[in-house]
Amino acid sequence: MIYKAKRPVTFNDIDATGNIKLSSVLKYMAEASWENAENLGSGFDFVLKHGLTFIIQRIGIRIFKTPKLGDELTIRTWPAQMTRSAFKRNGDITDAGGNKLIEWESLWVLIDINERRIKRPSALPFEFPTYGQQGVEIEANKIILPAKITQIGEFSHTVKFSELDMNAHMNNTIYGDLIMNILSTYDAPPTSNWSEIQFSYTNEAKLADNLTLTYSKSDSKLYITGGKTGEKEIFTAEITCKEAI
Repeated sequence: MIYKAKRPVTFNDIDATGNIKLSSVLKYMAEASWENAENLGSGFDFVLKHGLTFIIQRIGIRIFKTPKLGDELTIRTWPAQMTRSAFKRNGDITDAGGNKLIEWESLWVLIDINERRIKRPSALPFEFPTYGQQGVEIEANKIILPAKITQIGEFSHTVKFSELDMNAHMNNTIYGDLIMNILSTYDAPPTSNWSEIQFSYTNEAKLADNLTLTYSKSDSKLYITGGKTGEKEIFTAEITCKEAI
């Protein structure tokens, strides 16, 4: 089953320039993914009953055109492929004319809630359907920082209760706002110049964790890395721009 829904870009979805916020795109993706999982019989309550939950590990987003206030969008998502250790989920966003604005691939892992360990997809008590790529070409890649990179600045953030999801860690959509905040502090290109975004989540951020985010550049790419002060990184983001920066 391929999930499909329509929604307009509202005032709550945009930034000060009238472009859609990165956190809004991540929210669209997350909501559609969970609704699709629910329709397929593997929603939050079902996997929780079996002591399991889904955690997103990587995301790759390709932006053909940035949605703006008032745009009427159609959002699709579906389980694309199941590997030995993870679930690949694809999706896209089109405008009222059927033109593709955004496409994505996300990589999800199954976690044992009590052990906090990754379980193989076979741990699910039923066979998960897959529908292939459906024309989506972006891949959720592992981010490797280049050898030559110029650090621009840092940004601090403390995880708040309102930012937690039902897994009791900072919701992945919040990272979109953190990225926008740190980039707006410096001379960064606007979202309309972005062509691709890669996310890699490596550790959980929990309530009251103090995070340090670092902003760096290399050629036409921007990098945001974040982690607990003095500890391991929790995520990395790589933004590729259409034009030189």
